Amino acid sequence: MNPIWPLALLGGSAIFAGLIRFTDPPMRFTFASVVLLAAAACATPTMAAGLSGMGEAIFGNSVFNFSKANLPAAPVKTIKVGPLAVVLQQTRLADVRKAFGGTIQQEGEGASRADWLCYATGGTDGPAANVWFIANALGGFEFVMMVAAEAASKPAAGCDAAPEGFALPDFGIPGLGASTADLKATFGAASGSKVSYRSDRPGGYSDIAQYIGYLLKGGKVAGIGVGETSVPTAH
Repeated sequence: MNPIWPLALLGGSAIFAGLIRFTDPPMRFTFASVVLLAAAACATPTMAAGLSGMGEAIFGNSVFNFSKANLPAAPVKTIKVGPLAVVLQQTRLADVRKAFGGTIQQEGEGASRADWLCYATGGTDGPAANVWFIANALGGFEFVMMVAAEAASKPAAGCDAAPEGFALPDFGIPGLGASTADLKATFGAASGSKVSYRSDRPGGYSDIAQYIGYLLKGGKVAGIGVGETSVPTAH
């Protein structure tokens, strides 16, 4: 996994693997934000099998273009995974592990560090797929900031076998196997094999950007990733 790839440019600030580097005049951070970023910079995690596939794509490489909002509102509210309801920035990785078991893995250091759980489904309930739940520095390496799923014929490195009761994530929007026409009907536009959507909403001392990336093969969704990040503002 590349250590620092631009995920998006949001209003003059570049987001790298879920963190922020400002190119505009600096804005005021909350004290908690400063402490969090300082702690992230000093972290020295145990290396693990690399984040890969759609998990890597949504975490922070240059696959998608989230440079500006193209949706009026955030379409993903709750991500249903079998009996578990995942809410980005609120559900903990520990909650996912409690529900489905597995090993929380880490890769990278400081701003480029990722912590995640990955599960490989056998295809008995929907397509065989790898599913990632990812935390980054802005989530304190604790809260799920991104969820991704990718159709796959074999498990990705480091993915645990999905247990009984696990189901492919239901994002409340078109998922694996959906067509380009489904994306157009839901979002109003879709073209090419890499489709990106973003919505922004205010949130206290920060604005919240929700971003959605789709990979299509043969006109069908082969990968989907959804994430959120908070961008400090001058509120």
